[in-house]
Amino acid sequence: MSDFIATNDPDLGRRIAKTAGTTYNAGIDPSVARIKDGELLGGVVFTNYTGESMGIHVAAYDDHWLNRDLLYVVFDYPFRQLGVKRLFSQMPEDNKVAIHFNRRLGFEFVTRVEGVYRNNVACIVTKMEATNCRFLSIKPQRVIARKIN
Repeated sequence: MSDFIATNDPDLGRRIAKTAGTTYNAGIDPSVARIKDGELLGGVVFTNYTGESMGIHVAAYDDHWLNRDLLYVVFDYPFRQLGVKRLFSQMPEDNKVAIHFNRRLGFEFVTRVEGVYRNNVACIVTKMEATNCRFLSIKPQRVIARKIN
């Protein structure tokens, strides 16, 4: 059984971004994905890096997509490797699954912006501060990064 973390694969980045409802620029937007037996289970795309913060967009294709190794890579990269102080996430107010998922990860409510999405649906903006990220203490079981051709 092949289970690994893929980073910065343009095809996976585009797929994750499309599912997450965001744009993707392969030249500047990092991506992290979990692949098992050749199938994309889920992943994230990072956007809008400012040096101080960046955006994170998530897509899942399998109920069991998230494991300790992926959590480690997803939060180690922006907070430790890039040194950003906070991540921002935005989602439609009617996407209760995404809102609940972000809360469980530790993202905090920042604001609500009216009329951002179609049908006048509001946008919920959340953030996670590096100082509050409990996933930075994770010890990965094994992290294997491979470039997918």
